[in-house]
Amino acid sequence: MRTSGTYRVEAVMRFLPAHGYDIEVVTLPTEWMDYQSREGFPGGEVDAHQPESPTDPIIRYVSTVRYLNWLQRAILVPDLLTIWARSAARQMSSRLKDIDVVYATSPPYSGMVAAQRLADALGVPCVQELRDPPSFHRSIRRRSSFFGRRMVRFERKYLSRADHVITVTPRTRSRLLELHPRLDPKRMHVVTNGYPDIEVDPSRSGRDPSRFTVTYVGTFQGSVKAREESVFTPAVLMEGISELPPDQVSLRIVGSVSGQQKKNIGKLDPNGVVEFLGLVDREIALAEVAAADVAVILADDDDWWIGRKAFEYLRYAHTILAVVPPGDTTDLLRSHKRVDVVSPYELEGIGPALAARFEQWRRGDWERGPVPEGIQTDESCVAGIAEVLELALQDADTGAG
Repeated sequence: MRTSGTYRVEAVMRFLPAHGYDIEVVTLPTEWMDYQSREGFPGGEVDAHQPESPTDPIIRYVSTVRYLNWLQRAILVPDLLTIWARSAARQMSSRLKDIDVVYATSPPYSGMVAAQRLADALGVPCVQELRDPPSFHRSIRRRSSFFGRRMVRFERKYLSRADHVITVTPRTRSRLLELHPRLDPKRMHVVTNGYPDIEVDPSRSGRDPSRFTVTYVGTFQGSVKAREESVFTPAVLMEGISELPPDQVSLRIVGSVSGQQKKNIGKLDPNGVVEFLGLVDREIALAEVAAADVAVILADDDDWWIGRKAFEYLRYAHTILAVVPPGDTTDLLRSHKRVDVVSPYELEGIGPALAARFEQWRRGDWERGPVPEGIQTDESCVAGIAEVLELALQDADTGAG
């Protein structure tokens, strides 16, 4: 069951066939077109089904009208695609043949609905993977308590019906078990994200090797004009950079930066140390990370989440400056010597951390260390998912499901 927003599913399609599975994908037509446009996407190796719902035109219209969109979000649980999910499950239950197990990764959370309904109709086990559990999601927590309670009930319903559940961090698993104490711990699994085991060539970066290079890949949160408490902004990073000799340092920003953001950042950069690279493809972005003397990573304020970027940086970056809150990401990163961790609530620590690494670089004490142990590739991540699928099939064979 295909849902949006993750390279994890792309890895599943790439590596799961090696574990003896043929893959049938059910997804939205627009999502499939988007994923097929990616370079190296393995979509040609799977059968894709793109059912449409007769209500799709209405849903698309509602989503563009501000107040109607707000109304549907208050009424439809879990999300706008719920109607499509039910229709897709109904259509595909008569089209799909010889299916052994249904796997869904969410969000969007309507994928949970489609997967469970399809599995029930086909009489096969269902494995639900929650990258971001609905009850944890910040956008849901910001809504009314009434909507939040409905989402918790939705989550409990579909996790209880699933044969097995995959989470992506230990903290996610433990919190779900606390929130839903009737869930069977033996059916709750952890399979962390991985990194793409590809050849990354740092020489593809255009950095000046004579300068201490700090690289940031991504976007900024909050205002680009000023320093804000517990918010990582260009001003915060520029404060740390400004403490270093301007003729020996470079800050390379990879990602989408608007004209206004560039203008405001320019006001903070009288010495011209900032370089804007814009949007680049994935391999170039990783080359920039690998070539940097310090790669900056920003994690959001969800202490239960470990994003894919953390694993990619641990694999390819020389040294990492991580602005992350206490939690699973911090626990992972702190275990490695090449990482400086700064709390988003103590941003004044960025300057001293960069200064210490700059002195280390200037002394020439700057050899790249080995890839840290305890992080896994995309291929090993999929192997973990395959193990859970096999457990679901074994339970179905023995009647334990």
